[in-house]
Amino acid sequence: MQQKINWTPFLIFGISILSMVNCKTKNDYIIKTKVIYVNETNYKISYSGKNGEIWYPESNLNPNDSIIIKDVLDGGDKNTDPKKITFNRLGPDIVIYNGILCDTLDLNEGPNNINNYSIKIIKNNDYEYRYVFTKSFAANADTCR
Repeated sequence: MQQKINWTPFLIFGISILSMVNCKTKNDYIIKTKVIYVNETNYKISYSGKNGEIWYPESNLNPNDSIIIKDVLDGGDKNTDPKKITFNRLGPDIVIYNGILCDTLDLNEGPNNINNYSIKIIKNNDYEYRYVFTKSFAANADTCR
């Protein structure tokens, strides 16, 4: 007498294995960022978009002070390249010094460009970015219109 094989447990096992393999997408990895903005000038710095909108609540930086902004981002790879991260804190269009001097930034200038940050790798997908507003930046700013 020939015995029939019940394929149900094998199918359940196979489907379980396939679903586990397919679940590990790039969106399963989070990225922790700590962004430090340092003001080495004697000016109070604020920044905004080209239309004058406030960039972020952290948009004011007192003379010789710093601001730390921590963030957690979704959508990274297992080993995300820290220079390929696009985090929301980049991109003020206008840097204002004491409300008098303005510096309009191009896309790759100042804090708009990730390459202008010093990057410290804390551990895998955990990075510290540091951007310094130096006195030379303020020296190149013009009177605001």
